Amino acid sequence: MKKKRKIRETTLFTMIMLMLTLAIGASSWVRARSIGKLSYLEHLDDTIVTVDGTDYKCRNLAFYLAYQEMTTEEQARVYDLEQTDKYWNAHANGSFLRLEAKDQAMDMAIHDIIFYEMAQKESVSLTSEELAYVENMRMDFWSDLEEEGRERLGVSEDEISEVFLRMGLAQKHQKELAQREGVDYREYYVNGSAYQKLLEEHTYEIKEKLWKRLNFGKIILD
Repeated sequence: MKKKRKIRETTLFTMIMLMLTLAIGASSWVRARSIGKLSYLEHLDDTIVTVDGTDYKCRNLAFYLAYQEMTTEEQARVYDLEQTDKYWNAHANGSFLRLEAKDQAMDMAIHDIIFYEMAQKESVSLTSEELAYVENMRMDFWSDLEEEGRERLGVSEDEISEVFLRMGLAQKHQKELAQREGVDYREYYVNGSAYQKLLEEHTYEIKEKLWKRLNFGKIILD
């Protein structure tokens, strides 16, 4: 009887441990899926941020993501030409440089969206000289991407042209607003005090579940 009871107890203990192991494994799998990196190209048409009630997709932020990756990679090459990941994964000011660069891309996009919409309401337009300047900037950016970068970015040249036009209008209105308010133009940069005050008059919501898992640093870079 004692031997049978011991066998039953051992079997029960084994079953409990097995169930616990399966539960922990399932929990780990769910957690890994929730925090794992997502493919940018697979989510191009998913909403990534809502500004003043209007949804914007990943493709609408394509330029900002690419620009910030290119800028960060240039800095990383100065830091360590052979192992640029050292810079990307460096920790400063309480955050990783990779995450700071990613947040800057989003901040720039929201900034330009707000100023573009304001420009539209005030019927701001660009002169022929301003249009030529915007086009030159677009050509420089597009040529720097090269073929592989363009494929990885997943948007057309026409879409990039539209983004640069919007940026041109946003920047022009930024200058006009600064003159009107009697402040330095730079006060309406992303981190400027005038812009931060203006931002309080607008609403925006970042889709964190997608944004946090977006594989920044691997969008146009190999």
